[in-house]
Amino acid sequence: MIRDFFHTLGEIFEDLFAQWETWFFLFLLALGPIILFTQASSSGIGFQFINFLKLTWWFWFFLIFFPLTKSIFLYWRQELFKNSIKWVLLELKVPRQIEKSSQTMEQILYSLHSLRNAPGDFKEKYINGEITRWFSLEMVSFGGETHFYIRAYEKLRKMIEAAFFSYYPDIDIVEAPDYVDNLPKNVAEAYKKGLDFSGTEIILASEEVYPIKTYIDFENIEEEKKFDPISTFLEALAKLQKDEFTGIQILIAPVDPKEWKDKWEDFLEKLRKPTLIEFGKEGEIGTKLGVRSPGQTDILKAVERNLSKPAFNTLIRLLYLSPKITYDKIYAKKGLIGSFNQYTALNLNSFKPNRGVTPFATIWRKPYLFSNKRIEYRKERLLFNYKKREMPPASDIGRLPISSFYNWNFASQSFKMNTECLATLFHMPTAVVVTEPHIRHLESRRAGPPAGLSIFGEEKEIEKFNK
Repeated sequence: MIRDFFHTLGEIFEDLFAQWETWFFLFLLALGPIILFTQASSSGIGFQFINFLKLTWWFWFFLIFFPLTKSIFLYWRQELFKNSIKWVLLELKVPRQIEKSSQTMEQILYSLHSLRNAPGDFKEKYINGEITRWFSLEMVSFGGETHFYIRAYEKLRKMIEAAFFSYYPDIDIVEAPDYVDNLPKNVAEAYKKGLDFSGTEIILASEEVYPIKTYIDFENIEEEKKFDPISTFLEALAKLQKDEFTGIQILIAPVDPKEWKDKWEDFLEKLRKPTLIEFGKEGEIGTKLGVRSPGQTDILKAVERNLSKPAFNTLIRLLYLSPKITYDKIYAKKGLIGSFNQYTALNLNSFKPNRGVTPFATIWRKPYLFSNKRIEYRKERLLFNYKKREMPPASDIGRLPISSFYNWNFASQSFKMNTECLATLFHMPTAVVVTEPHIRHLESRRAGPPAGLSIFGEEKEIEKFNK
């Protein structure tokens, strides 16, 4: 009973101090006595103010440092929770041909979204430090040979496999050793091995409420012109020479559907609201409803469709690693990044590199100093985040402990994308893609168990199927 009381009390305080009105009220409450003191006597104001501070210092200390302490404590608990997660890396082995569209992957993403976890009460949030676990969808090339991976919470493995096998019955899923363990530990080790690397993070050019060009746009064209955008990635990944490495990492954490919808509800209502056009002469001006242009109608439909589907908090990260002898600067700066241009919808959204993360700096860009140092520290950060598959902390306080003078770790940013957009970015190559030179295929089709196999039968009954 006492435990329930403190649990309820904790939830009340959490909700209370999460509101800005609470802090404003406390500020006014503390300001009131100051005004009374100053009005009571016009002389000795400074003396009375000092006495007031002596009496109320604890309150001001609490007002300033409580939010800071709360954020630091929450970050600490969340880091402990993250470090306790046991991950598993699964490789998706692709057959020679898949007669499935990108929509198939969207259905799998629906299943992944349903596996969302989130703190449900005060204890889970502040004591356990629970955060939403994320998945990592990866396309990786080792010297031109492309592999597909998904990293997930170990206890979700069976459910993830079931989701993939339900929609892609011909693929195979095997646990794989984590390839990031073979990457250099840091910049110094990379240089010592005669390697160089670069990369970036990809962000949206406009607000996340606007979708990118999706598989629906690619598929709704004439049969002979059908195109699977993943073929562009396969071609870019296949360009690597021996001992080169490229990884495309798409981190996704399921978002609360209500949060996704509520955030943009007012924006959507404003977009739906018709414009008013004035007409008539001066003194006799009237208004009438304007007619939307076809382009405006398309934007409204696209935004409505975008918000109607589950979303994931998303971070896209790229890494290119190569021996210095064969290191291609153009490929590092433009080659792989250019593959994302195909998703551009000029009236909606597009991708662009996050310049604050990219290991490229000059004296012409702020903060204008120590450009070479900043490049090295950005490289260090990029490699660390890729190997850790790091999602940026929710609060700025959480970014400070792993910041440095040359890199403050505030540039990395995630954004929300729905299942349709993500399925366009990551899916098994469809039948229109020529995968032969790029992917090591399954040489035989995956077969299911015999029909009628007794799952709960005696061992003697089941043994005949193993002969």
